[in-house]
Amino acid sequence: MSSTGSTASSPPSRPGRLVVGLVVVAVAAVAAWVYLTGSRGVQAAPQAQDPACAPLLRALPGTLDGRGRTPQGAEGVAVWGEDRVVLRCGGLVLGPTTKACIPVGPDGGPTVDWVQDASNDRAVRFLTYGRTPAVEVTVRFGPGLTRDQATSQLVDLAAPVARIPQTRTCL
Repeated sequence: MSSTGSTASSPPSRPGRLVVGLVVVAVAAVAAWVYLTGSRGVQAAPQAQDPACAPLLRALPGTLDGRGRTPQGAEGVAVWGEDRVVLRCGGLVLGPTTKACIPVGPDGGPTVDWVQDASNDRAVRFLTYGRTPAVEVTVRFGPGLTRDQATSQLVDLAAPVARIPQTRTCL
């Protein structure tokens, strides 16, 4: 029998082991990315590791306007109603702006200044004004959540967000 016969018992070639190793690394990287970005792909904000974010996230409500909170793997992220409302703590601080600033809070409770940063026919994004780190809230429209209801989502978030000290106010 020649030495070039059956290869069933020979060890994998060096290039074959390299390919297997690269596949294992790629699968591990994808798994880590899915864990770090959350169950629906929500990525952490740039400053999500800021120490002020942890107590804020612990104080957030389990439900928001009847929508349950969805567990997330990304640091500083909270989601309600299958990504209908997404909060990211650790956003970049908004400087002086000409965009409208809206103070929102419950009757007799703390008020948080929010700037409507971006809007389209599917969603609106709000950023806190005068707080470091900034908090970003995105509200996605759909059945049971219209554009007119977007700011009402911020009312129940006012007390937890107010844990981050305010250094400036809207004019």
